[in-house]
Amino acid sequence: MRGILAPLSPHEEITLRRVALGFGVRGNLPSQHIRRLEQLALIEEADGALRLTELGLQRYASLERPVKWSDDTAAEDVSRLLTNRPKPDGTKPDKS
Repeated sequence: MRGILAPLSPHEEITLRRVALGFGVRGNLPSQHIRRLEQLALIEEADGALRLTELGLQRYASLERPVKWSDDTAAEDVSRLLTNRPKPDGTKPDKS
C-alpha cells in the first residue's frame, strides 16, 4: 500500500512511465530510481525486463496524463516556441 501513497520524484515518475510503456531495460534506466520503485513494490524484473506490478499498474493509472494539443500543429508550435519564429499570421508565439 505504501507504493500508492509514497511521493515520487519527477525523475522516478518518468522511470515508472518508461517501464509502463515497455522501455524497462534495466541498463537504460537510472539504477537509483529502479531500486526505489522496487522497494515500493511498483516494478519487478521478469524475463530480463522490468515491468509494473499490480500496485505499479494502479499507481501508473493514477498519474496525471500530459495535456494534449488541440490541433495537429503541435510539432510546428513547439519549434516556433524554441526558435521564437512568428506564427503564419505574423504574430509572435506565446511564451507562457
